[in-house]
Amino acid sequence: MAADQFSEPNPLRAALRACKRHFVYAGIFSGLINILYLVPSVFMLQVYDRVVPTRGVETLLVLTLILVVSLVVFALLDAVRMRLLLRASVRLERMAASNIIHRILGASGANPMERAQAMRDFDTLRGTLTGPAIVALFDAPWAPIYILISWLLHPLIGVLALVSSLLLIGLAVWSDYATRKQLAETAHRSAVSYRGQDYSIQASEVARSLGMRGALVTRHLVERADLVRRQGEIASTSGTFLAVTKFLRMLLQSLALALGAYLAINQEISAGAIFAASLILGRALQPVEQILNAMKNVMSAQNAYKGLDNFCKLPDVTVIPTTLPTPVGRLEASGVTVRAPGSDRVLLHDINFTIEPGEIVALVGPSGAGKSTLLRVLAGAIEPDEGEVRVDGARLADWNREELGRHVGYMPQTPTLFPTSVHANIARFRGFEQAGGPELDRLVVEAAQLAGAHELILRFANGYETQLVVRESGGLSAGQRQVVALARALFGSPTILFLDEPNAHLDIAGESRLMATLGELRKRGATVIVSTHRTGLLQAADKVMLLRDGTIQLFDERQKVVRPAPVPTAGEDRLTNGPPNLGNRGNDIPKSEGASA
Repeated sequence: MAADQFSEPNPLRAALRACKRHFVYAGIFSGLINILYLVPSVFMLQVYDRVVPTRGVETLLVLTLILVVSLVVFALLDAVRMRLLLRASVRLERMAASNIIHRILGASGANPMERAQAMRDFDTLRGTLTGPAIVALFDAPWAPIYILISWLLHPLIGVLALVSSLLLIGLAVWSDYATRKQLAETAHRSAVSYRGQDYSIQASEVARSLGMRGALVTRHLVERADLVRRQGEIASTSGTFLAVTKFLRMLLQSLALALGAYLAINQEISAGAIFAASLILGRALQPVEQILNAMKNVMSAQNAYKGLDNFCKLPDVTVIPTTLPTPVGRLEASGVTVRAPGSDRVLLHDINFTIEPGEIVALVGPSGAGKSTLLRVLAGAIEPDEGEVRVDGARLADWNREELGRHVGYMPQTPTLFPTSVHANIARFRGFEQAGGPELDRLVVEAAQLAGAHELILRFANGYETQLVVRESGGLSAGQRQVVALARALFGSPTILFLDEPNAHLDIAGESRLMATLGELRKRGATVIVSTHRTGLLQAADKVMLLRDGTIQLFDERQKVVRPAPVPTAGEDRLTNGPPNLGNRGNDIPKSEGASA
């Protein structure tokens, strides 16, 4: 089993193969259950053909005892079958859920909708394993056996059973064909609608402030009305097929009873066979009706399997590469090109540079130049369409990303804090992987102190145990969120840091603390790339990289790029136009003193 798991990169297929034994045993028990389904028919046949004519009370008692024991065994086998299917569901969860969640959080080849849908598809598929649909599928192969038994009672009864089964099967196939496309489209629209509602909830404050709430409500109601209409059409179609199926099943069972009576009148079968024929025919048709009842679940599971199978064909992010030495912080970008998702618009074009360990690089440029995109690529948050990024000479793909991440600090432009405690956010949820306690607390407090966030956090309602809420800001102001996110980036003394405008929402005191933080990182020999639109951070930089329109316009030492602004005399403007040797490019580079970005 372990060998299968390693040889099959698709975790879903590997888990389903590991559950094969459960399905085989469930199939065996299904066979025994279906054999025992014949007991009531045999009992009725014996009562009418043997007990009633002979008035044999002792025979009736023996037959009744056999019936009771058989039905008890039947109930036990049915319970064991359901337990086997439940254990298969649990095993599927244990073997595949972790890998799928890893892919949801780490796979770069899937769009947000595919990521959001993957786990829902998995739960749909797993839930089907314990529902009535899977039981009907296990019982369906026994329908031919019941038809054969009907044939043994009398060929005409066998023909009726065969025609009845084919009629209901054809109806089930027709129902599937009539609703398949509608179900798939409705499921897609439902997923889009729920995602839109989730986003509207997150942006509800903006909607209220801008008077958009009414329009958003109308939009969601229109989407829901369309969904309700589509679901109603599907329910109407399925309900029609189901009603016709029930009608045919009751009619055919009654016809079997009538045919049995006719044959008994002509003395071609016994009186007991009349009722046996009706019961056996009903049992032969029952799996078909069950499948039709569960058709929606079966089709949902089928669509879920297809979507999840395609999702699981993405590269496996859980494969652990060779462990590399602790990084010292040398960064190289070679031919890095990034395009906007779903278009040919270039965000970064042919980016090439090398940053030595311990250097602090200020990343500057106008809005939309590609600074945030470059930091995301360097941090491994997204993969470039072309080119590669290397850390200490090794491609990002060659690193164990979890191990490398422990030595990397990343602070995005819009810090994302999780709905848990401030402590857990700063600790990067390390408490779920290892024992907490004083050592983890010490590391969290050290990171907060280095970020200048310790005193701020102590003023929160519950200090480090303050619970953040599910909203964009996490319940904190922009400045508070930024310093907590900076503390998280500094947790564990990383050797490489990517900071995207860490001073965007800081006041003068906060920026002074950030400068002190960069000074401490310089002493530690950390490699830092920090993007900024403000001048203060340039004083801490060793080099300046200027981006414009997704390309590097300039990358050199700070002293060669930025000149100190001259002390203005009375009536002179402190703002200058930049170093003379840069031409117009100087407009994008802030001065080291007194100029705004």
